[in-house]
Amino acid sequence: MKTRYRIKLLVIVALVALVHRLSPADLFAHSHGFRLQEPGQADGVQVFVNYSFDVLLEKDDEPGAYRTLVQNWSKMPGTPTELQCLRWMVCLTEANHASTIPMFVSGNQVYDPQVTMTKHEVSFVDGDGATVRVVFYERE
Repeated sequence: MKTRYRIKLLVIVALVALVHRLSPADLFAHSHGFRLQEPGQADGVQVFVNYSFDVLLEKDDEPGAYRTLVQNWSKMPGTPTELQCLRWMVCLTEANHASTIPMFVSGNQVYDPQVTMTKHEVSFVDGDGATVRVVFYERE
């Protein structure tokens, strides 16, 4: 049974890679090598990262389901307008620079996301004023 599962997984990954090569879309892969740093924020949140360390956070459980994309080229967290996901494995945006609906703060306040992006971590302030920090680490 394990061999069948591995073959199915390999076929799915190969198909996704083929679609990615044939389109200008951006591929985000789920990995356990990335995690939310702040306690309590990681409950049910999946972290996806692409080759340029853009980060997609996805929580698909109710209540409070959301998708937040932070891209290095814009440094503005937002909700992707088009996103196709294979649950817990990969997500595909419509373009390399995906269009998003920017986050905002309710009221008259100006939203300053304070985005920091390095090869080791990505952090930003969400619409509620909480700092979200994703740390990239290597398995030992």
